[in-house]
Amino acid sequence: MPKPYSVINEEIKDALKGKVGEERVKEIRRLLKEIQWDVGDYRKIKDKLRRELNEIEMVEQAKKASRRSSKTRKETPQFLVIGVTNSGKSTLINSLCGTQIPVEEYEYTTTELQYGALEYDGIKFQLVELPAISEGSWDYDKSTLAHVYSTDCLLILGKTFEDFAIVISELEQQNIELIDKREGDGFVQISPRRIPAILAKNENLGLVAHNNLKNVYSDDFDSIKKTMFEIIRPVRIFTMNSFNEIEDQPVVFYKDTVNVEDVVIKISKSKIDIFKDAVVLEGGPNGRRKRVGLTYELKDKDVVHLTFRK
Repeated sequence: MPKPYSVINEEIKDALKGKVGEERVKEIRRLLKEIQWDVGDYRKIKDKLRRELNEIEMVEQAKKASRRSSKTRKETPQFLVIGVTNSGKSTLINSLCGTQIPVEEYEYTTTELQYGALEYDGIKFQLVELPAISEGSWDYDKSTLAHVYSTDCLLILGKTFEDFAIVISELEQQNIELIDKREGDGFVQISPRRIPAILAKNENLGLVAHNNLKNVYSDDFDSIKKTMFEIIRPVRIFTMNSFNEIEDQPVVFYKDTVNVEDVVIKISKSKIDIFKDAVVLEGGPNGRRKRVGLTYELKDKDVVHLTFRK
């Protein structure tokens, strides 16, 4: 005799609580094997688990693909999507990433982390939805707070000024300062934590003024993606292979100053000792050609052809 539907639901929540990435994938697969019935409410449970499994696997594949190619390593900035209940977090990720996170009219629909992935202008992004924030939600429950501290950027959603006030107040109480763009090299995690953030609001809401943060409309998806790109300030360097062909995927840096040596080290650190010189096409394949050395400072979209001594 199968367990009651409500009991299985609670067991699933307990089993998945706090698990992300590969660990969550393994647990979902285990649960799918344990639920032997595949009819009625049991099928609904399994279908929901299968959808989440597909979405997580898609994100994990996107992360792995963005971090490697045959010779280069790339990064995937993470945006944590946060807000009060019914602020539109699931709807936004579904629209941006093509996922199918369940959206309901009742409050607190999302109880676990939800994932999505998208690409914009050569940069892959990971979006993660955090369960709804409420007043004092982190006073006793710290299970989701770690994800806020470890993320690269925040995308804060709200339909009213009060929605934003609650979220910003809760962040400030946790010693988290919101800033308008990435600062320094990479996404430095220091204390007090300073995290780049975007405010995504309803179209009928006026300016939400806080620390010069950029305001975007939550239904203007092109503007959201463009603003995400702008606050991480990537430097994309395209390399050429031995056939003088420009690689499709750039080598991506999240730092203010990038030189030829940075590119060599990122591609193959062992080759730094046999570096000969480099030809740079400034700003793209039709740019001015310059022969340079290791210390030459590169700009976004520069093309680099590296040569090494045999």
